[in-house]
Amino acid sequence: MFDSPVVSVHIPPVLRGYSGGHDEITASGDTVGEILDAVGHEFPAIRKVLMSPEGELNPGVAVFLGARSIRELQGLKTPIDLEEVLSIVPVGKL
Repeated sequence: MFDSPVVSVHIPPVLRGYSGGHDEITASGDTVGEILDAVGHEFPAIRKVLMSPEGELNPGVAVFLGARSIRELQGLKTPIDLEEVLSIVPVGKL
């Protein structure tokens, strides 16, 4: 992933306890799924909140690439471009 884009991942206040208190994490990957894997690798506790054991996004979490939900795009396979911003938003019980 040496040439993969680096993006900022915004962490909401309710999840910052899982991210070492960080409100933003920088991660690299070619797809949204790779970015979330990188975040989960750095902060394993947040992986369990974001992802199901099957590797799908948990229903209580929405992820936005810019202003668009990845569910409207290609889900976890949504490609990442340079200087993108991912935002994690709780939408239900976590």
